Formats: sequence, structure tokens, C-alpha cells
Amino acid sequence: MKCVAALACAVPLWAGAPTWEALEARGAKIAAVRIEILPVFDLSDPSQDNWIGRLGNALHMDTRESVVRHELTIHPGDLVDARRIHELERDLRAFRSIKDAQILPEVAADGAVTAVVRTRDAWTLKASVGYSQVGGRHSWSFGLRDQNLLGSGKELGLRRQVDPDRSSNIISYTDHQVFGSRWTLSANYQSLSDGLARGFDLARPFYALDTPWSVEVSASTIQSRLLVFDHNTQIFEAPSKLDSVMAAAAWRVGGGDASALRLGFALEGGDARYGTITMDAPPGLLPEPSLAPRRLRGPSFTVQWLQDGFRSFKDLEGMDTPEDYNLGWSANASLGVYTRAWGSSEAAPFFRFNAGKGWAPSKQSLVLASAYATARRSASGVENGLVGGTLTAYRWGFPHQVLAASVQVDDAHRPDPENLLYLGGFEGLRGYTDHVHPGDRRWIASFEHRTLTDWRWLGILRAGFVLYADAGAIHRLDGAGWSRTYADIGGGLRFGDLKSSLGRVVYLTMAYPLVKEPGQDKWQLVVGNTVRF
Repeated sequence: MKCVAALACAVPLWAGAPTWEALEARGAKIAAVRIEILPVFDLSDPSQDNWIGRLGNALHMDTRESVVRHELTIHPGDLVDARRIHELERDLRAFRSIKDAQILPEVAADGAVTAVVRTRDAWTLKASVGYSQVGGRHSWSFGLRDQNLLGSGKELGLRRQVDPDRSSNIISYTDHQVFGSRWTLSANYQSLSDGLARGFDLARPFYALDTPWSVEVSASTIQSRLLVFDHNTQIFEAPSKLDSVMAAAAWRVGGGDASALRLGFALEGGDARYGTITMDAPPGLLPEPSLAPRRLRGPSFTVQWLQDGFRSFKDLEGMDTPEDYNLGWSANASLGVYTRAWGSSEAAPFFRFNAGKGWAPSKQSLVLASAYATARRSASGVENGLVGGTLTAYRWGFPHQVLAASVQVDDAHRPDPENLLYLGGFEGLRGYTDHVHPGDRRWIASFEHRTLTDWRWLGILRAGFVLYADAGAIHRLDGAGWSRTYADIGGGLRFGDLKSSLGRVVYLTMAYPLVKEPGQDKWQLVVGNTVRF
């Protein structure tokens, strides 16, 4: 029997077509690329075929096909490259306007392969009212944000936010395809109750592993109050202004099919100026921080190593949303010098380093590790030094259950005053107030038992439960040595946002401190997006 059309005789992946890996081994070529953009709500799913789903699809402006097409790194005539195809899926999922993305092979009777790029839109127009309570500190916000402005993939947001430190009025804009190109632009302006903040970043990033070059220019200004706390009490306050500017470029100089070695250089500058410090508590609680002004200018050399070992998981940190984790190595390092010849107030070599690696010890487990270090050396010695690392592990395999654990260790040496380490609710000890103590060394560990349910309200929210325990300690700045080891336990509800691209999870829990501080509340209500791992 002859086919009337190639599509009529095509064999889709779900009917037993070969995988991309099998097609690559066969030496197949891509004959065509077809883009399918699906609406936010899948009305073929009875749980989503309701008045909310129908109204949502009617109000939502679908992502334009040109937005997806501009991101494509595969084209008709290309040999099938499974790694590149999976990389493109991750790139598309990174868009805030896209909930999920799959690229499926469709093989016709004559062997022609069509790459079907299928994306599902996320709900992006959000009029939000937010409230969170962590560490006894209340924050609220309201705003309007569209992460897919008129279907263009561009983001525009207006937001009002109030927390115990300051209130902010924020406007932000992000363009992932400036004039339909590979350039990206982000800009923001914040009117603060104690100053202002503004910044922009223009870049042509490494959008794929084999992208030959990248360039970036950025600048920012933050003018506000520098605040230093202890026992959740403001001890010192000083006006501060932090300015930074950076221009960088890098090139891919080596690597194999699944790795990349990139070399580059950067020119950067940073200014820090402080006003008169005032003390808001009785003297003697903390040593007064050094507020010497800084003016740093200089070049640096950069190197990056990246392995593509990405795998996709679900329901680890979020709910019902693909989560991409790299099981290969990634490392970034820069070495430079701030020099008087470039306008720096002092000569100071500096370095930065970070690295990460993932492992899947079994089919039901995932381990992620990261390490980082930074420092500069002035005439008076090492300054703003930080060495640290994190280890995160997930274990699943039980019906609707995930075990998650995280450990973080930090060691700072003469940090700049805005980079002090703290221990408290904001840092992960959910049974305690924020800013229990500042310090120069700390460790924090958390464990969670997460239970998922099949309850999905109108296809918008998914419910779950969580039990958790946290512990940590800090080497205090007041000369008292290491603090006690603080610990808490807690539990409550988790709610997953099923229609955002992030699969964001909101907690509604109660935490109980096992080690009491003077004046410590017996219980802490923890509300909001508090997930760190």
C-alpha cells in the first residue's frame, strides 16, 4: 500500500519508533523539524478539562512559534545527534514561558526522520500577593508579572515588597532573544526605602556545548543601609553604596562531543563606600566592623570545564516538573589582579573558583556536590576569603515519597562587611529567628521526608506533606567561640504550582526549636517558598 502523505505513514516514538540514540547509531539525518506549541491546560486530561482550564487557555496568549524556532540548534539536513537534541530540550525548558519540552522522532515509511519539537506553555501572567514567614520575620509582596509578554518570551514585572529590613518598588525586564538574536538582556530598577538599586546585563552566552564564543557586559549599583545583626537584633547600621562593572569574553578551545574547555578574560571594577556607622544596641555585643572604602580595578583570566552528563528527574525539589541535573563535572576558575595602573586603590591579586558534580549511585538516588572558594590578597593580607561546599542527596523508590538531605559548610576570612556569615531561619534553621548569630565559620544540615499525594486541585495545585529536621552551628564574631549546636524539627503541608515553569513549592509548616535561645518563641510558623534543595 502506498502512503498518501509521509505524515500518514509516520511512526511516532510512542508507537515504537527508535530512540534518538538508535537513529544516531544508524547515521540517520533529520529531514524536517516541526514545532508544536501546546496550551497551558491539557483539556484531554479530565482533571484539567474544567472551567478553570478552558478559561485559562482562552485568556493565555500562546508562545509564538518564532520564539521556539530561534532557539533551535537542529536543522533539516543535520545528522541526528542525540546529545544535542537532549541539550535543546533542556534549553527550552529553561524558558519561564515553557512548562515542558520534548523533541520526538517521527519516522516515515521511507526512513525520513522528522524532529517534532513539542512544548507546553506555562501560565505566565501573574497578579500575585505573597506572604512568607521564616525565622519569625514577616515579608509580604504584591505585583504583576508577565513572563511571556504578548507571546514573545520576554519578561516584564512590577512588584512591591516589604520585609523587616526595607520596602522596595521593583521594575524588571528580561529579553532572551534581543531583536531575534542569541543576545540576552536583563535590567532592573528598585526604589528602596533606604536607597536604590539598579542593574543591567547584556550577553551572548554559551547557549550550547559547542558554541564557539561568548561575551558579556554588566553593571550594577546598590545604595542602601548596611545592617549588622546578632540575636535577631540590629547592632550596627551605616549607609553604603556598592558599584560594580564587568566586561568578559570567552572562547571554546577544546573538549570532545560531550565536553567543552573554554578560556577567556574579563575586565572588572568594584567600588564600596560607607557612611558613618551608628550603634543601635549596648556596646560590647559585637566588634565594630571595618568600613574602609574600596576601589578595585583589574583584569582576570578565566577557564571553564564542562561535561554534559545531564539527566532529567521529577518530584525531587519541585512537583510535576522536569528537573535537569548534571552528573558530569563543571568547573569555573578566574585569576586576576587589581592594579593601581587601572585606577585601583591598592594592588591585590584575586581568584575565584567553583566546581560541581553529580552522581546517581542507583536508579532511586541522586547525589549533588559543589565547592567554591574566593579571596583577594592586599598589603594587609588575605581579604574577603570564603571556602565552602554543599552536599545534597535524594532517595526515592517508595510510593509517593522522597527523602532529601543537605549539608553546607562555610569558612570566611576577613569578609567584606556586606558578606558576613549568619546562622538562623533564613539560612535553613527553620525553628529559629533570622540572624541568631553572625560569624566567620558555620555548618548547616537539613533532612526532609516528603510525601506526595495524587490530589491535584483543578490541575493547578498538587498537595503533599513534609517532615523535617535542621541543625547547625556558627563560630561567633563576639569572641565566644563556637555557638551551641542548634536543632529543630517540624512538619506540615507542601503545595506545588503545576502551571508555572518552575514547579514552585510553597510550605505551610510549624517548626519547633530543640535548643532554646533566650526569648526564643516555642514555635515558628514557616510559610512561603522556603525550599533550598
